[in-house]
Amino acid sequence: MNKMKNLLAIIGFTVGVAQPSLLWAAGQASAPTASADAAAIKQFDDAVLKYMAMRKGVRSEVSGPVKDSTSSQVNNASDALAGSIQRARQGAQVGAIFTPSAAAVIKRRIAETVRTEKLEPALADIDDEGKAGPTPKVHLRLPISAQMATMPPALLKVLPQLPKELEYRIIGNYLVLRDVDAALVVDYLPGAVPR
Repeated sequence: MNKMKNLLAIIGFTVGVAQPSLLWAAGQASAPTASADAAAIKQFDDAVLKYMAMRKGVRSEVSGPVKDSTSSQVNNASDALAGSIQRARQGAQVGAIFTPSAAAVIKRRIAETVRTEKLEPALADIDDEGKAGPTPKVHLRLPISAQMATMPPALLKVLPQLPKELEYRIIGNYLVLRDVDAALVVDYLPGAVPR
């Protein structure tokens, strides 16, 4: 009988001691996630900065459009910039900017926002390049003259901010990172946009 009381006392003590640490661990679960997310987005931001530094270097070699340029001059300047970027980034692969850790965070943020903001109807109407648009590839040219769909503001709020020379676009279920002036796909993230 005494052995049974001692055993119950030990079990009670163990449970009493274990519970606060379990509560502490549960409270700490969000902290590592937040810091991991911040590290992933910093990795994305660093990759964007690296791209922008390269772009600045090639931009100085290419004459750009000037005030009152004709549409032909604007297109020629875009073609020249795109060609310079393609040469400077030879061998660039998908995931160079949307690194695996950043991709996971961005996909999760998009899915949560689509669900909580009920964006499915708005996303159904967005398809840059039409329903049978191209499958994105790094360095694919997306036209600068065509009207492009506006990104839902709720999605833009949860995506990392970009310099004005870059923008997000949606093609099918892909999230595309596009150089505006070069009309060029810099990187893309497959399966990012729930449809």
